[in-house]
Order: sequence, then C-alpha cells, then structure tokens
Amino acid sequence: MHLKNSIPQRTSLVEQTATIIREHISNGLWQEVMPGEFELCEKFKISRVTLRAALDELKNEGWFEGSRGQRRQITRHRVRKKLRRPASSVVLLTPVSLEEMPAGLVIRLLALREHLSAVGYGLVIQCNEMCYSRHPERVLATLAERLRPAGWLLYLSTSPMQKWFFEQRYNCVISGSCHPNIELPSIDIDYAATCRHAVGKFVAKGRKRIALIMPFSDQAGNMESERGFMEAGAQLNHHGVETLIIHHAGTVEAVCRAVDELVSGPKRMTGLLVAKPSHTITTLCHLLRIGIRVPADIAVISRDDDPSLEPMVPAISRYHISPALFARKISRIVVNMLRGGVRTRRAYRMLPELLPGETLG
Repeated sequence: MHLKNSIPQRTSLVEQTATIIREHISNGLWQEVMPGEFELCEKFKISRVTLRAALDELKNEGWFEGSRGQRRQITRHRVRKKLRRPASSVVLLTPVSLEEMPAGLVIRLLALREHLSAVGYGLVIQCNEMCYSRHPERVLATLAERLRPAGWLLYLSTSPMQKWFFEQRYNCVISGSCHPNIELPSIDIDYAATCRHAVGKFVAKGRKRIALIMPFSDQAGNMESERGFMEAGAQLNHHGVETLIIHHAGTVEAVCRAVDELVSGPKRMTGLLVAKPSHTITTLCHLLRIGIRVPADIAVISRDDDPSLEPMVPAISRYHISPALFARKISRIVVNMLRGGVRTRRAYRMLPELLPGETLG
C-alpha cells in the first residue's frame, strides 16, 4: 500500500481562484466577457501573477477565448442555463456574507425567516458585492433574470441600486431608508429622532460639547442620523450647546484618531454618540488607554445595539430595538407587498428604547 498519496494536499491559491471563476461563469454572473484583470485582482485580493496563472488554466480547459491584453470572451456552452427559483422565495440582497454580519442582524434574519416560512415564503440570502458598485444595472438585471423571486429585500442598499429597482417596478422593500426621489416601501430605525433624543440626554446630564462619531457613508440612515443630530444642536445652541460630526474610515486606527481629535485641547468634547457598536467598543477601550474616565470625564452613548455590547463593563448606554419586533414588522411589510403589489413609498420608522447603562452617567 502506498501511503504517500493518501496525505491531503493543500489547494493552491491559483486553483482556488480558478474554482471561484468557474463557479461565477457557471452561475451566469459573467455571461459574455470576463471582467478586466485589474478588477479581478481587486475583487479576489490576489496578485496579477496568480490571476494570470488561473486564467491560463481556465483557457486551456476551454472556458473562454482571448488572451492577455484582450477581453476574454466566455464560451457560451459554459454558462449554465438561467436558474429559476420558485416565486415563493424572497431574496435578501447584501454586500456581506452571513458570517460577516453583525450578530444583531443575524438574529433579525433568523426571526424574519421564521415569519416568512409561516406564510409560505422562503428567504434566500444573496451576497453580491458587484451589485453595490456605482453602476450596478447590468449585474442587477442578470441577477433578477436568473433568480426571479417573488420579491426583494435590500440591505445596505446604495442610491443606484434603489433607483434601478424602483424604475424596474419590482416587488422590493428597503431594509433601511430610501434615498431622495426613490418611491419604495422601507423600514428602518428612526435615526434622526434617535440622535435628537441622544443630544437631549447628554444636555440633561450637563454635557454641552457633543460629537457624533460616524464612518464615511452614503447610506440614507446615516445621513438621517447626521441631520437629526445637527438639528438638535441648532435648537439648543442658545443654551451653549456645541455639536460636531467627525467622520472616520471605519478601521480601529481611524476610530482612535477621531477620538484623539475630540478629546485633545482645552475645549474637548464631553459627550460622544458613536454610530456603530464595534466602534463604540473601540472608543471606550481607547479612552481607557489614554486615561480618560467614563463617564466622569466624558459620557458615551452607542446609537445602535448588538449582543457584543452586553458583557461590557461599565454597562454601555445604548439604543435598543427588539430583533423579534423588527423582524415581525418587516415580514408584515414584505408579505403585504407580495400579496397586494405595494408600489408606492411608505416609510415605516421604529423608535428604539434607550438602555441607560453606566456610560451616560
């Protein structure tokens, strides 16, 4: 018996890349021509040497024609016939996989799946980053033709995405807020009201220099947060209240730099409203690291809640909404749309509850 060949072999990065490209072509994601080499390297986070080795292998297998410097034409018989999902499914379109989603969102989705299942609809999660590009029209058209669900649910959707679904008149609900001039049903937390409320709470605790720590984003909900925050600041300006919005790139280092900027100098902030749970944790840990006491020196509120905040000490002041309640609301909207063909915009907004915690003081 030869045992040498029974040892598992590690798949090379070239072979992994080739496998992914085969799946994309087979599933109809690319049907006529391959994307350019630069785009593929960016998408798969690989070097051009690795990509070209994988493409050479696929060309030898007959997956496409053409070579370096030319647009590679996909061989027609390699594209799988368009898949037809039953019209009883709802597709959740997302830029992140289930594994990368916040725990709170996963809980909502599990509850939503149960609600939809109870009335005969399935929930299909479709992760596709290409739908979130600046010009997603072609990708969305291909995806819609291939999947053909009864309806769509868009998570973290961009303005071009919302515009395309609105113009195509598909059954579609926005999990979040609509961008201007988009007439689609949507459900979201009332972020404007939440941030106005947070400013009021800070002021009631004697904190008059307040900052909103926000990642760079064009999501409608984040823009609503900024609007409500600044409106509250303007209304209380005559009481000596100062409000400031500081943006960051979303990394740990960027959050720490934002905090440093807000707490340095003689007029440092005395209240911080942080937009994301993970950024709230980074903020609190960094304040501890640089010797600033919470809430004695500065108060902190998290705009959002997540199970990751529950074991934190001191207990984080945060806005909470029941995942089961949110799932029940969104399920009702989706089912009503599927049964009645809701075509006009109606914005459903939910007010979260402030869990006082200890970081507010």
